Amino acid sequence: MGLRTNVWRSVARAVWLGAVWFVTAGSPALAQFETAQISGVIRDATGGVIPGATITATNDNTGGATIQVTDDSGFYLFPNLQPGVYEVTAELQGFKKAVKSSLQLDAAAKITSDFTLETGELTEEVTVTAEAAPLQTDTAVRKTVEARDVQQLMLSGRNPVGLALLKPGVVGGTFNSFGFDNLGNGGYSMSGSRPDENLVTVDGAIALRTRSTGAILGVMNVDALQEVQVLSANYMPEFGRASGGQIRMVTKSGGRDLTGSVYWYKRDELLDANSWSRNRSDEPGVSDGPAPFDYDQYGFTVGGPVTIPGLFNDSRDKLFFFWAEEWVDFFRVDTSFQTVPTERMRQGDFGELLDPNNPFFDGSREIIDPRTGQPFPGNVIPSNRLSPVGMAMLNAYPVPNGQFPDGDNVVLQSPNPRDQRKDNIRVDYQLNGSNRISGRWSHYEWTAIDSYRGGFTFAH
Repeated sequence: MGLRTNVWRSVARAVWLGAVWFVTAGSPALAQFETAQISGVIRDATGGVIPGATITATNDNTGGATIQVTDDSGFYLFPNLQPGVYEVTAELQGFKKAVKSSLQLDAAAKITSDFTLETGELTEEVTVTAEAAPLQTDTAVRKTVEARDVQQLMLSGRNPVGLALLKPGVVGGTFNSFGFDNLGNGGYSMSGSRPDENLVTVDGAIALRTRSTGAILGVMNVDALQEVQVLSANYMPEFGRASGGQIRMVTKSGGRDLTGSVYWYKRDELLDANSWSRNRSDEPGVSDGPAPFDYDQYGFTVGGPVTIPGLFNDSRDKLFFFWAEEWVDFFRVDTSFQTVPTERMRQGDFGELLDPNNPFFDGSREIIDPRTGQPFPGNVIPSNRLSPVGMAMLNAYPVPNGQFPDGDNVVLQSPNPRDQRKDNIRVDYQLNGSNRISGRWSHYEWTAIDSYRGGFTFAH
């Protein structure tokens, strides 16, 4: 009976993980999730290297521990660690346990952290909580904007592409010019490169459309991002595929504790003043106040461990999820002032153009009869000479509804509704001390645009 139960659990666990993979692999291409690495050499007090020492890197968020053993030269390497804050311990019988905490690992970071073990009992512990910044062994010129920085910034439209302007050497555009539905890659020049030569990735997967220069697949939810990293020059060859800079976004994962957030950003015309152009109009409903405007951007995030009785009893340190949802309800009435044909022009009478101070041209204009080469008397085209096609084009224009400065004679108001929805789900499973499976599913929907992105990775 016990054997059957164990077999069922194994099969059920395999089926469940397969379902997770199927859901998260929303794109036919497999994504290489962003990782980082820690390496170093373990020595004793005399400077000699120590082989066979056990090194453990523990993620502060998930509690997941990855274990390595130093080789004959005392060297250790954690090549594929999830970005985050880590505690690294070194231990070997006959030496005091050494601990280094609060090691910050950004995406693709390569940190060197050496240990010097003191002789003593293993039960004794030497903890280092403050030291000089770990040495970055890669040569990348990077700028990392972390989640806490993003949350403290006044980011118009909450579009993370704009964060690239926080790095020196990035020019073009303005910080708050990328709205919630702007699908551009920023249009930046990074270290002199052309704007269309930049690359945008999410968890290592390319997020640009192949058939549209610079257009991204969808705007990421900033509350689902752990960090945004900008590489502008001298980055390592594994970050190729572009001759310009790179904007690399890393999504959040769940942790050992259940956490979440709820937010709502609101804008309304009741909080706005009327524009100068609308104030100059005599049209009722235009000069009385600002145009209708309603902008709601709201959502939530939740993340934590997954525990399934009888299947994942020990999953508080193994299986994690992160779910983020965001919606935008946007409605605005756009106001514009234009110049259109007058009522007299619609009857073939262009006499208004004979006035040198007419609002349409600089100086007077005469209508020439193509048959005689002479002006029509009074600039009036006889009714039997009017072209049906030309009159149809004239009548396609709106009817004038006033006379405004600069020659404008019509004020137009057009509704501009745009709705948006973003879904982000990520699942991480720590198989053992050396292997991890991560999957992400993203969905972006805006009016008629519907985009799916996803990925699956196996890290060892």
